[in-house]
Amino acid sequence: MMKVNDFQKYEVTLSISYEDYFSLIYDTKYLIEARLGPDRTFIAKKSIYGNSRKKAVQKAVQWFWKDFKGALGPVHKVMTVNDPFDEVSYDDGFACNDLANKYLEDETIERVLEQADGDLARDDSEGSENHPPNSLKRIRRRRKEDVEIAPRLFQTSGGSIYYKTSESSMGKGMRSKSKSVKLSSKSLEKALREVSRRGLDKCVSTRLSKQAA
Repeated sequence: MMKVNDFQKYEVTLSISYEDYFSLIYDTKYLIEARLGPDRTFIAKKSIYGNSRKKAVQKAVQWFWKDFKGALGPVHKVMTVNDPFDEVSYDDGFACNDLANKYLEDETIERVLEQADGDLARDDSEGSENHPPNSLKRIRRRRKEDVEIAPRLFQTSGGSIYYKTSESSMGKGMRSKSKSVKLSSKSLEKALREVSRRGLDKCVSTRLSKQAA
């Protein structure tokens, strides 16, 4: 019986080799309706209902093992689940191992790869029944930019605060050099007091005075 909140329809696709399809029929007497596709591969479809893609994938995996009992090999080599509601999308917190982001079909993979802009790639690793590979793998992490919380004060995504000093190089056409000094303070108020106590702001003023002279 379908639950009230399991109203969203997802399509499960099985790509079964020619040999495995007939072996399934003869050895297990299990008959699944399928059409013969390219490369002598049978394509079978099944509808799964759930309140999210993650739930639909969970149900699909359970159905696969309950009905086929391993006769078709590892699930990740045979099954995909579509994403009709565009629930799979890339952001900095994208987790490749989240069940909601696994067993993706080619269309969804291509869309997410475009969104990731080089941060992700297809996961082509072999995997196993107990440790199936993900559909995607992370190959580059986005570098989060430091936030300027006050003039010359920058805070990293990890919470560290740096004071940036600069001095002009001698000679025309030479670029000024900058140096970031890590502070022990974790709040803006304390960081301002630390800068004053350590005389970091005076160093900047001194350099500016020398340049003006």
